Amino acid sequence: AAKALEARASQHTHNVIMSTLVKVHLQHLDSFDSKARKYEGSVVLLAIDTEVKGDGASDDGFVCGCICVGIKDVRLDGKIRKLGYLFDMRVHEDYQRRKIGSQLYKSAESATSDLGAEAIYLSVNSTNKKARSFYARYGYVISSHRALLFTPLLFSGLFGHRAAAAIRSITSQEMAQLFDSMEGSDLSLAGGLKQLFSACPDKFMNAWVLEAKGPDEESSSLAALTLWDGDGTSSIKIERLLLTPATWKSPLTQVSLLLAGCWVLWLWGLSVWRSPLTVWSALSGACLLFAAVAGTLASAFVRFVTTRRRERARMIAPVAKGPRGIELLRDLVAHATVTAKRQGFGVAIGNLDILDPRLPAFSSGKRPTSGQTLFMLKWLRSDAPKVCDFSCDNFFDPRDMS
Repeated sequence: AAKALEARASQHTHNVIMSTLVKVHLQHLDSFDSKARKYEGSVVLLAIDTEVKGDGASDDGFVCGCICVGIKDVRLDGKIRKLGYLFDMRVHEDYQRRKIGSQLYKSAESATSDLGAEAIYLSVNSTNKKARSFYARYGYVISSHRALLFTPLLFSGLFGHRAAAAIRSITSQEMAQLFDSMEGSDLSLAGGLKQLFSACPDKFMNAWVLEAKGPDEESSSLAALTLWDGDGTSSIKIERLLLTPATWKSPLTQVSLLLAGCWVLWLWGLSVWRSPLTVWSALSGACLLFAAVAGTLASAFVRFVTTRRRERARMIAPVAKGPRGIELLRDLVAHATVTAKRQGFGVAIGNLDILDPRLPAFSSGKRPTSGQTLFMLKWLRSDAPKVCDFSCDNFFDPRDMS
């Protein structure tokens, strides 16, 4: 029932036309609380209307709201502290504006505090003003502006990729030893990276290290990176994008669309060829060329998406040391994206603070001035420190977004 609620909430839209043409929702691959169980502790609460029976209701009633908080020990403000990470807060649209969300949140905060957590943090889209306002009312403040670094893998490695000769694959134990030997940043796990490997052994895919030796230790550089299966406990289920996925995947559909497109382009081109040379015919010819290129790219995209076995890979725990650290890390990111494509993923994702010094290794563009998502934090105790901003190199836990 809780899984059905989240699926409905994630695809709900007030636009009737869009909801008819496009149906996409979040789908849990296991039980609803499977993500929460990956943490050292958790709080999972449901709001149930006991007066509703049947029509999707369970034996106890209709699940109209839910909230989950994962609890873990992390480094924050120079100390190991117990924190809660709030996720999957949903209220059925027919039950909104009845204070159910507020009651769920207050109960979850109280339960999290009773389990010893000093603070709760969460992730929210920067454009979701409604959610940001809701949490701000309860004392949450922005602690990190996040850059979501999506790398579509459609053209990754298309013109060949020559990996740096010195890239070396290492074991999870070696990576944990390397990463944990460095000074811990905010949100890094108390048990180190090896704790993450233990919590999600089936999601770790590979780790690499790349070194550039110098005449002394100060002039030497090193970079390291891990690649994870980011599909985690949930997946994006596409029910309809104009057509159903099964229809898009049908060879008959693909051949029919290809032939129809070629026929339209041929008629268009014939019309341009027979027309006298004017400004309008030249413009039409340019549009024809653009349509042909766009159609080719669209066909390649549809073909790529419908043949992917997996959705998203995540690049976690980047390391960059020394004067050439960012340059070496950039080579590892390129190597990781090609590896992800070969493994059947559609996109590779990095998640860093917009001020993180390692960000240029993931993006060649200008450093963003605002984040696509935000981390928001609330301290639960009166004697809590005044610090609210996470360090710019804060650790991203893939369990938070799985």
